[in-house]
Amino acid sequence: MIVFNENSCIKCGACEGVCPTAAIEVGDHIVYCDTCNEEPKCAEACPNGALQVEDIAIDEEGNTQVRLIFNKTKCDECGDCVDACPSKTLKLDAEDSQLLKGFCVMCQKCVDICPVDVIGVPGVKEPASRVIEPEGRVYIDDCKGCGVCLAECPVDAITLSAYGEPIEVDEDKCIQCGVCSQSCPWNAIFIAENANPAKRTKNMKSFTLDAEACIGCNSCVDICPGSFITPKSDLTVDLPEACAACGLCVNVCPVDAIDLDVEFGASKFGASTEGICWDEEKCLFDGGCALKCPTEAIKVVTKRGMEVPSRQKDMGEQSFTMCVRCGACANVCPNDALTLDYVDKEIDGEVVSRDRIIFNPSKCDECGECIDACPYDMLHKAYKVNLPIAGFCTLCEQCLAKCTPESLTLK
Repeated sequence: MIVFNENSCIKCGACEGVCPTAAIEVGDHIVYCDTCNEEPKCAEACPNGALQVEDIAIDEEGNTQVRLIFNKTKCDECGDCVDACPSKTLKLDAEDSQLLKGFCVMCQKCVDICPVDVIGVPGVKEPASRVIEPEGRVYIDDCKGCGVCLAECPVDAITLSAYGEPIEVDEDKCIQCGVCSQSCPWNAIFIAENANPAKRTKNMKSFTLDAEACIGCNSCVDICPGSFITPKSDLTVDLPEACAACGLCVNVCPVDAIDLDVEFGASKFGASTEGICWDEEKCLFDGGCALKCPTEAIKVVTKRGMEVPSRQKDMGEQSFTMCVRCGACANVCPNDALTLDYVDKEIDGEVVSRDRIIFNPSKCDECGECIDACPYDMLHKAYKVNLPIAGFCTLCEQCLAKCTPESLTLK
């Protein structure tokens, strides 16, 4: 069976792209067919024998592993296999030529393509493990110098001397929003000692080569950290269908023969260590805190899929997001309508200073620069005279009084 070391995975999606049966899904977590520890439940549940279990030799020593074989002619589309699948990777699609997807055939294409070797086969090739112990506000480890984080940083705190060289971060400018670590294709930057940053979703919309422009210099081949690009005999190269999408190849190509279009999802909310802090395990996701917040600085998608306070329906799985007072909005506001300030709070008998956002509506011209800069997509136009812009936290603590299970606390 195939195994993943998810803690060391860079979520590049290359494994998902090469899997011939769509048995791998790369998202917040890796979902994949592990053949139920070599006792596939889907094959047991199939009433017609359309799914069969077979041993296959996977190395020169003759070691074998279980794989699944699907016979389309025997399938009556009953769906028993889909219902029995513990990992929920199996899917029936009558309009697809394969009909059934999501089962592992042990081709090991995912093992071969993984750029950081975190996919393996027990007893044959163990998945690699990368131990990261980040220190300080900003920690950089094995940076590939792709420059993705430069464009994503809301306060321009990151510089890159040359592609392929490590980045540098101005810690005086850095607001520790974590967007760089969430966006990094190679898991090379860590903020506030967070060793496992949540990754943003990433959609590689297109990755193309202009074969007529390509001069066969192989600059892209040489610089690709994952060895995804291969040279061809006709002085061009082969681009992969899926990779880390870091764009190094695009940036070093001397004739602009490569084009890459990547779309990032929204930044993910990370638990704060100071100020208003959220405990996911205690949260009821009922949205009471979001309704109580006077500046709409909390956004909750309830268990029924309704977003609060907007009350939009069918917004997906339950989630919680709030302003973490990083100051990105204040940093870009041209009129000082938004400013980052401090307020003294008594916590556990000790008086400490904590960040807060202050908003002066009389100075706001609703230009929207703060909305674009917000790393967590919290700021929005409220269309109110006294609150034209909403989504910022003043640390008023009104949400704490509404939170019944004490999922929100002041630290």
